[in-house]
Amino acid sequence: MAAEADWSDLPKELLNMISERIDIEINMIRFRSVCSNWLRSSSVPNHHLNLTINFPLHKSLSNSTITSFCCLSKRSIFLIKPQPPQKQQQTLIRPWLVRITQNSSGKKKRFDPFLSHHSSSTSFYLPRVIDFHKLSVLHLGADFITNELAFHMLLPQKLVLFTCGNQPWKWIPEISTTSGDICVFKGRFYAVDKFCRTVMIGPDSTVQMVAEHVVHGGDRKLLVESDGELLLVDIYESLDFGINVFRFHEKEKKWVKLMNLGDRVLFFGEGCSFSASASDLCVSKGNCIVFIDDSVSAYWMQGGNGVYHLDQGRVSPVSRYHEYFNLFSPPDWILES
Repeated sequence: MAAEADWSDLPKELLNMISERIDIEINMIRFRSVCSNWLRSSSVPNHHLNLTINFPLHKSLSNSTITSFCCLSKRSIFLIKPQPPQKQQQTLIRPWLVRITQNSSGKKKRFDPFLSHHSSSTSFYLPRVIDFHKLSVLHLGADFITNELAFHMLLPQKLVLFTCGNQPWKWIPEISTTSGDICVFKGRFYAVDKFCRTVMIGPDSTVQMVAEHVVHGGDRKLLVESDGELLLVDIYESLDFGINVFRFHEKEKKWVKLMNLGDRVLFFGEGCSFSASASDLCVSKGNCIVFIDDSVSAYWMQGGNGVYHLDQGRVSPVSRYHEYFNLFSPPDWILES
């Protein structure tokens, strides 16, 4: 019989090539934990270790003639649940939808509640250590928080872009971001305005118009990536609140209206958007949109938290739907661990 391979003897060049292709930090942690030699080795860099960067503020945002800097930190969004047991499980275990903030040293993490009524004191009851290797972890996306301003800043009716290096801020005059949104799709930035005109920003900071306006649109536009597609949520914020959903057709360069989201659930919050399947969330059905803070608010929402059902054309406070509401609070199996 052939001798069993020693993973610690893999060539350093191969380890580097593998690590460079891992784009999610939780996967990097698991990769480095396969062998203690890898974890200690400087030849296996953690490309996700430094999740905090400083960038200069645009001159129009600072009253000082001296260049000011703003700190930007990444928050990862995970859906976590216990690993399935060996035997077929009879009861459904509720997963936990959580944001985790990591500092520049990569050592301190903070659990950030989504819903505004969930106090930060909840973290007092959490275990001091949560071993992700013993959990089923699904990475849903990320958002970025700052001590002062947003990374891609929505200035009054203008969009500006900052590129790492010595390049100055760049104005993007092709589009107005009033009542619009920005999203990363397939590694590229997409921006949409109130009229659904959409631009894509290339890696060399070039700007390309990829979709024209939609006639008779609503008051506000939101973007989200869902199951490999870019979706546009068009919101009518009048008393007769309503939502239309469109899918971006890359070849035809237009937005195509969707009548149904199928098993998907879309989530929108301040500075973030993501999606998941109803089966992964362990909820009874999809085809709905969940608003998780006051980024979209109206008289019928409690603190901006609401669920819109596309098949019913109505919205309700998220507290009325416990299967969605409970996703944002630590489940018993976490507190008991």
